[in-house]
Amino acid sequence: MGKRKIWAYCILSIIVSLSLALLYLVQPSGQLKTFQPWIYQAHQDHKMPHYQVKFFGVSTLLFDDGKQQVLVDGFFSRPSLATTFLKKIDSDASKVDQIIQSHNLKRTQAILVTHSHYDHALDVPFLAHQLSQAKIVGSNSTLNIARGANIPETQLQRVQAWQPMKFGAFTVTAIPSQHTPPTVVNNDLGEEITTPLTLPTRFPSFKEGGSFDYLIQHGEHVSLVKASTGAIPKQFQHLKVDTLFLGIAQLSKQSEQFQQNYLKETLATLQPKTVIPIHWDNFFTPIEPELEFLPRFADNTPKSLNRLIQAAEQQHVQVVLLSQPVSFGLKHELLSKISLCDTQLC
Repeated sequence: MGKRKIWAYCILSIIVSLSLALLYLVQPSGQLKTFQPWIYQAHQDHKMPHYQVKFFGVSTLLFDDGKQQVLVDGFFSRPSLATTFLKKIDSDASKVDQIIQSHNLKRTQAILVTHSHYDHALDVPFLAHQLSQAKIVGSNSTLNIARGANIPETQLQRVQAWQPMKFGAFTVTAIPSQHTPPTVVNNDLGEEITTPLTLPTRFPSFKEGGSFDYLIQHGEHVSLVKASTGAIPKQFQHLKVDTLFLGIAQLSKQSEQFQQNYLKETLATLQPKTVIPIHWDNFFTPIEPELEFLPRFADNTPKSLNRLIQAAEQQHVQVVLLSQPVSFGLKHELLSKISLCDTQLC
């Protein structure tokens, strides 16, 4: 075999090996069905709950009391991995419009943005245009994303930490938070969007801009939405909640000490009746028909979920996994707790 053929064979072998490795890394880090005992199953014959929430992946949550709604983040477009890394990104107008119609979002009173990365804030300008009755609540970076689309200042509301805000029957309090530890692709923590951001644009333009958790009270029910896997020590020491929506993205990638501290500062301190994991899904894929786990290069989602489930069981806290945007009642008693050993994962 000549030298040229040998070199060609070597190069081809390298290309094939790299392609197979890449294909492996972009696959889901596990199978959702493995966690079937925790997945919430909506029943069509059940009466629609008065106060409910729907989960659309990442930390997009729609709280609905039948009359009015508040929306957390509102990231619906979910551009593909290739689009996100190779092109400028923008809202998928037809996709977002379809969700607005299907879920009657014209009743939304406020869009509460946790931080300004694209997987939380990409659709803010389009939603603000389509839902002109809704206040856009967030950091100055978030508001600059809206300003890039000429959203009127009267529709924008900058977060004031620890100051309760009223939206119909909802009382919302923004709490300063800490983002998940940085990675190569989001090493911008603390950086801000200082001028109006016009879309489409590259995803690194969406600087974090500061992170917030949202305490949402409706009647006697109290929820906390924590989008990112990071916690400020003793931030929640005087709070108790009924439902905790807990971000677990990249929890498995962190040290044992980090994992212990995170669950102590959140789950153990807030003592919820129910914990609903969020930000565990592959946001490069569509919502329908069902969410899937983050790809292997991003996280070991089964490991992150198992860590949360084990901690919750020790505190006798119900774990509910929402895998589709179906109505989940926030004031209904749930069935008996599920043991980790109900699956083959214990």
